[in-house]
Amino acid sequence: MAQQDGTTGSKRITGLSKSDAADRVVDADDSRDPDTVRAVLSHVTEDGAVTADGVDSAVTDTSMILSTAETRVELASIDLDDARKAAGDDAAVGAVRSRLDVFEAKVTNATERVESLGEELQGLTDWRDDPRSVYDIVLGLREVASEAQALTAHADDIQLDVEEFERWLSNHDVRVRGLDGDLAALEQSLDGLAGRVEAVANAESSEDSADAAEGADDDRATEWCNAALRARVSALLVEDVRAELDDLRELAPESDAATDGLDEAAADLDEHGARVQRLRERLDGLARPSWTDEYGARIESFEETLAAFEPPVSWGEVQAELDDARVGSEA
Repeated sequence: MAQQDGTTGSKRITGLSKSDAADRVVDADDSRDPDTVRAVLSHVTEDGAVTADGVDSAVTDTSMILSTAETRVELASIDLDDARKAAGDDAAVGAVRSRLDVFEAKVTNATERVESLGEELQGLTDWRDDPRSVYDIVLGLREVASEAQALTAHADDIQLDVEEFERWLSNHDVRVRGLDGDLAALEQSLDGLAGRVEAVANAESSEDSADAAEGADDDRATEWCNAALRARVSALLVEDVRAELDDLRELAPESDAATDGLDEAAADLDEHGARVQRLRERLDGLARPSWTDEYGARIESFEETLAAFEPPVSWGEVQAELDDARVGSEA
């Protein structure tokens, strides 16, 4: 059933000045923002008036924009196929397989999105016989065009990521530099965890030297629990980086020089792993019976949840689990 908004049938806004057309659209639905309406109508305005030719041109322009997105998504898919072929037997190595799986998911999602946009555009093409208002048609075209442009950029990013992956796959030094970056990020994360542990320790010292404000112990218990949760995540991070290291050893060329960087990385990783253990022990030493009574089961449950994750770890899922487990707004 056509909308009774004064913009369909014989009262379509085509032929009106943009100003009059905008007024009619807003009068039909006062929830619409006048500036937004005028901006949308500007895409189908010629010589100051909203025209049928302008709407036709908008359909054509949107089709071209979507066609570009389709092409870029197809190219990303081709690049992924090439990368998979380049990986060959190495595709079975965890570090390689996980990267290919991520690209596969992104390309599949992009393909589904571009197909969905094509269906939406098809439904807007025969706008003269459409019961929807001209404004809603134009708005729909703008939304398809905007999403198609975003999808084009996304597909381009996928291509760049696949190209970077191929460089990583073919160059041992690039892989080692990537591992070094992971180790640096791990060290920074442990620095942050150490700061949280010290904050719990310092708060306890402060309480010992002065009368505690009401609720101070609850705050320390919360900080202690959240630090303990993060310590468990840090242990998993060490395990994940160690698995990456093992995979890079498998991918490394058979030469003594190729293992030099990996041996150094292994030593650093051992040090980080020992640091995680020390921080966990420090937290255990700071714990009070009331804290473990209140949060011990939560921490144990989170630890069991993390045990289900195996390298290569999906860190988005881990972060979601941490967000659910942590106490209060701070992790």
